[in-house]
This record gives sequence, C-alpha cells and structure tokens, in this order.
Amino acid sequence: MVAVPALLALWVTLAAADARGTGTSSVLAEADAVIEQRPVVKIENEVAEGSSRFAAATADLTVLLPSPTGGRAVPAKFEASTNRRQEVGSDLYVAYVPTHPELGAIGDDQREDVERQLAGRAVQFGDSWTIGGFWALVTLAPLGYWWKNESSRRPKRTVGPDWKALRVTVTGAGKHTDVPPPGSPEAADEKKRRENTRTLRCLVLEGGGRQVPFHSQMDAVAAGTALTGARGWLLWHPQQCRGRDVLAEFVGDDGWQLPGAVPVQVAEQAEEAGVMAPAQPDPERRVQTLDLGAGWLVTVSAPVVAGLAVALGCLTALLLVPDSGAWRLWTAAAGVLTPLVGFIAQVVARMDHGDGDVAG
Repeated sequence: MVAVPALLALWVTLAAADARGTGTSSVLAEADAVIEQRPVVKIENEVAEGSSRFAAATADLTVLLPSPTGGRAVPAKFEASTNRRQEVGSDLYVAYVPTHPELGAIGDDQREDVERQLAGRAVQFGDSWTIGGFWALVTLAPLGYWWKNESSRRPKRTVGPDWKALRVTVTGAGKHTDVPPPGSPEAADEKKRRENTRTLRCLVLEGGGRQVPFHSQMDAVAAGTALTGARGWLLWHPQQCRGRDVLAEFVGDDGWQLPGAVPVQVAEQAEEAGVMAPAQPDPERRVQTLDLGAGWLVTVSAPVVAGLAVALGCLTALLLVPDSGAWRLWTAAAGVLTPLVGFIAQVVARMDHGDGDVAG
C-alpha cells in the first residue's frame, strides 16, 4: 500500500522532470565546465505557460561563448525551461568549457538548476517538497482508507455487556461463499448477484451447533494448521460493521487474540438462533495479537520480489544517469508495469493452487 504508490509517484515525477537533455550536461561535467552569466542573443520556439512576462517558459536560447583564441565569439544553442520568460539581452547562468566552446552549453535562470544538470540529478533539491506532496497524495490517502476500512490492526477495544459472545472450537481452514440475502437490491438480478458474491478463505469455527466462517488478514491455511482444536470465545458488537462484515475478535483460552470479521448474515443468523451469550468482560485480562502469515514479507511471492527489484533498478537509473530523453519514459513505464506483472503472476499462481481469495 505504501511502496507501490510511492515508487509510482517517483517514476512519473522523475521521468518528466528533465526531458530536455541530450547528453550535453554529462559531456560538460566530464570536461570540467564553468558556470558564468551570459546574455541571450536569440530566442526560438518559445512556449510559455501564460501571457505574462513573468510566466514560466520553455524555449531554444542562443548565447555567445568567448573563443579560446580571442577570435569571434562562438554561438551555443540549447533548450531551457526557465521560471520566467526570457528576452534578448537577459542574463542566464550558462555552463560551458572555456577551452572547448564547441562542446556546447546548458543554461537556466537559476544557478542551482545548472548545477543540478551538471551533477546528473533529475530534480532540484527544492522540488523534493513537490515530490513529497505528490507522494503523500497518492500514498497516504489510500493508506488511510485501507487502515480505516480493511486493516484488522484495530485499536484496543473494551468488551462490554452489549457485546455478543459465542463459545467456539477451531475445526480447520476452509472457504465460505457469501451471497446477497434474498430480497436485497444486490440480489435483484443474476448479474448483480454474481457481482456481489464473494468467496472467502477463512478459519472454520464450530459453536452452538453451527459453523461460523472467520476471516482476516492471515494465511488461512497456516492458521487452520496451527489452531485446529483450539477453543476460545468469538466476540463481536452488532453495531460495529465494516461493509458486509461484522468486526469480530477471536480470543483463545491460551491468551491470544486474532482480529478479523464475520459476514453480517452469519452473525445475524447466529443471534436469531439464540446460541449467543452475553459477553462477560474481564478488565484484568490481557491478550496478545497473533500474526499468522499476515506480514507481507512472510507471504510475498518470488514474482513480486523480482518485479519490485526491477522497478527499483529503473528508479535508480532515472536518478543516477545524467542525460535524459525518450528512454526515461520507457524506463518509467517498465518500472510501473513490472511490479504489476509480478502481482498478476502471484494471483494466477494462487488461483491455480486454490490458495488465494477469490472476490466476486
């Protein structure tokens, strides 16, 4: 949730951040270029972001470089994206090699931008605020949504008398198909019913003469193997729902807790059957949360690791290679698509082995 959007933000930003270079900056850097102010003598192909003279613009600019032999000045033409529109006679910071003006030049109205190009950095240090804002926009928003609506890592909650409790025993791992209840809008026709039908990998709990599916961010197979035969209490509050689930806590007699959820229909049927008991809060009891394969680094597959490794290589290339051009866009595209291919390969592998969650 954090890494992929963050890398995506960096790929897009870096791919478009320096699209004017042709390798001149790296040649000048190797030849020990100097930076001096030079007046603009010609402006061509100007594209401005507004009609104001203070609007940012991109143009082909020409300056005159002094000849090392004392003869006529040598014209040097380069493309520059400046913070304001330039005029003939305006001074720019220009990097060139005094002894070899034929190598060309690069320039900008900001000295730090010229230094950045010579150093091979894709963006200015000051642009880190822009990148940070972009990263926050595409990363923190989905992370907050996930934390609120999907994560089983919930804050500490106190069990009260209005909670429901069911004495259960773990019988293993299985699948549960959750279909829309008859008469609901989701079950109005076959298409809607298919779209709102989901299959959940879950722990199968038995209590009160019925089976209760309990699912969470865990490896259901590992959980079933480790916990089969364990006894405990399944607790939930009828009003603490999340989508089509009731948030539930499975508390084992051995002092552990597994946060998860129970489908609303199953919870309602259990309550209607009268097999639930009022919870008996124990303020002195403390339990420890179990982590049964919920950690991403534990369950991640080889294709995803390989995909992210290639993506990080693409990001490194965008950061470290001085010149730029069309290859940057292709590199960014490879960095974006490779992890997606890895995730697809992971999903297909899990479906083939019957180990993954199948939604809708």
